Amino acid sequence: MSLNYQDLCENTIALTKKTGAYILDQRKNFSEESVETKSLNSLVSFVDKTAEKTLVEGLSQLLPEAGFIAEEGTSDKVGVIYNWVIDPLDGTTNFIHGVPLYSISIALMENDRPVIGVVYEINLDECFYAWKDSSAYLNGNPISVTQTSNLSDTLLATGFPYHCLL
Repeated sequence: MSLNYQDLCENTIALTKKTGAYILDQRKNFSEESVETKSLNSLVSFVDKTAEKTLVEGLSQLLPEAGFIAEEGTSDKVGVIYNWVIDPLDGTTNFIHGVPLYSISIALMENDRPVIGVVYEINLDECFYAWKDSSAYLNGNPISVTQTSNLSDTLLATGFPYHCLL
């Protein structure tokens, strides 16, 4: 079976934005009392779980034969060829503490190779996406890596762990 990656990506974006609207709405009255600790510095809330359930249900309708690798374990279905990789609330710690930097991250793997990727930054309403053999896009506009060749002329960013040993 040959998939139309572009159509599948566009449908994934629509589902992602709908789920993002739910997450944004839940943030308005969110209470830290509903937070669970999975492990050191790994938190989860009903918002993560509900968002993942919504995504799994929607993606199952888009591609019924696909399995899931989902952060909150909503589905244990393993696809033979296709598997969705889902982080329903990428940046849960930020969400919990009211820092408006969190997203939904989704990829479709075909035989262990990514063929669709969607990252929706909810608060900025920025949707980054691409599908196999396409350009990358931000809200419908093509994006690319810098043409700057000298590292000293670029902006370089990295993440730092937020736990430390004392």
